[in-house]
Amino acid sequence: MESLSHLPADMVFYTQITMEAAEDVQFLDAMQKAHIKGALVGVEAVTAEGLKSVYKDFNCFGEELAERLRTFKRHGVHVLGSFIFGLSTDRQDTFAATADLAKQASLTFAQFVTMTPFPGTVDFQHWEESLGDTAQRIEGIPITRYWLLPTWKRPKLFIPHPTMSPEEIRVRTQGVWDNFYSIGEIWKRSDCVTTLRARLAFLFISKLYRQMYANTGIATDSARRKTANRWARWLAKPCQRLFQGKPMPELAMPAGSPSQLITLGQ
Repeated sequence: MESLSHLPADMVFYTQITMEAAEDVQFLDAMQKAHIKGALVGVEAVTAEGLKSVYKDFNCFGEELAERLRTFKRHGVHVLGSFIFGLSTDRQDTFAATADLAKQASLTFAQFVTMTPFPGTVDFQHWEESLGDTAQRIEGIPITRYWLLPTWKRPKLFIPHPTMSPEEIRVRTQGVWDNFYSIGEIWKRSDCVTTLRARLAFLFISKLYRQMYANTGIATDSARRKTANRWARWLAKPCQRLFQGKPMPELAMPAGSPSQLITLGQ
């Protein structure tokens, strides 16, 4: 990171990091000096039971968790917190508790996803073994190979929940997205930048992020998905204008013919 700190100030980086980084404030300060402005942190769950179910019971929870996440921002590192719904330990009040903690923890962005067993994980192995030859098939493809299916044909929840239906989990998850990315909440978080233009850009980017990952990922049918995609395209237009750089007429083109440049680029 020392080498990165000597790069131009307008060159910034983002990374993925574990919660334990907040225990080392010198490391966080080194990240800031290295122009690492943001990090994806897998929070996963906000309760002790939830953390244990995803094998992260070494992480803190409750107010201690919120304080640890706030440590990142105090040292100049903005956090995109990732939370999982659909864990066997989740209850109806888990959704509101997660939304509240995400706001209390001063997260700049957050994503709320449903439980998905990924290949190579213990959860996937247990899930695949539990289904065996009885695994549901969609167009001849077993559900345990869901990545071969088009996104809109994949189930919203792969592992049955003991107390909630997949539709209830979907609706409640959508509600958390709507809560965290309401105009009022986004505007509060936009104080991470100083100018009005930057705050408007933050608002549009937040709404675009929510539209792309919440509506398109959780929508139950193709019509809603198409509508979500259309809204995402509309939101992208003002975002593009806000982030468009100034013309640089003095910038010289590299020497060589276009065909030579294409060859070099390859």
